[in-house]
Amino acid sequence: MLGRSAHTLRFISAAGTSYQSARNTWILRRVYAPEPTPPGKVQRNPEELPNLMKLETVEYETLKPAGPLKVILLQDIEGVGHQFDVVDVDRRLARSDLLPTRKAVYASPFDLEYYAKVKEKMADELAKRVRIPYEFICIGRDLQAMIVPVKVSMENKWTINKKVIKTSLRQNGVDMLDDAIFLEDETINGPNFEIEARLIRFYVVVSKQYIVPMLGKITHISVDESKQMLTPDSTRAPTSAQLARFGIKEEQPHYSQTPDIDENFPVVDFMKRKAR
Repeated sequence: MLGRSAHTLRFISAAGTSYQSARNTWILRRVYAPEPTPPGKVQRNPEELPNLMKLETVEYETLKPAGPLKVILLQDIEGVGHQFDVVDVDRRLARSDLLPTRKAVYASPFDLEYYAKVKEKMADELAKRVRIPYEFICIGRDLQAMIVPVKVSMENKWTINKKVIKTSLRQNGVDMLDDAIFLEDETINGPNFEIEARLIRFYVVVSKQYIVPMLGKITHISVDESKQMLTPDSTRAPTSAQLARFGIKEEQPHYSQTPDIDENFPVVDFMKRKAR
């Protein structure tokens, strides 16, 4: 008599950095096969003879990756997909979050057919939705989390312009073209120690589609270390009240479905109108 028994466990992947689902499978056989129960007789309780409960392994397959789980998303899930997409996801994510919360359902033949019809009925509504690519969202978050030190000279005259902002961004690991940086019309000159640590608003455009509002902080520097300004180095995002001190409003990125945000696009005026 043969029987199958399976259970799921976790193992460290080859990279040693994460856990993945895996399945172990045993094929078992009785060591002592019981005699058939005669017709009309009551089957004997196996516990009377412990030997009848002994099993031996015929075949053993171990550490076989269970693989991802195919699901249908019932709503947009950041980093996974959009509503009604059929996607392969990690089993743990599916079973611990997506399926119990009804964010997704198993991609069974019935549900595939059912939600395909629902998607077809909602085609016009879905086409009107603006869906920002996930990579743009990630880039925007990283850029908005930065307060870029705009380093200016204590001794030499300067004016805040695209070149200064571009250099400041590069010093913080961000490379942008001149035509992807936009500043307000206000002229800021120096040296002027009264505006030390002042926050300024500027915008960068990613791939001519995604406008990201950013913040810079004016920081006077000198080659003479004895003249360095003592300014608190805070990387914490400023509050609305702190922004208001410098006439700055909280703003969110803007996404265009077509790559038409070039150097001639009125980025500053457009974003100011959105922030009102």
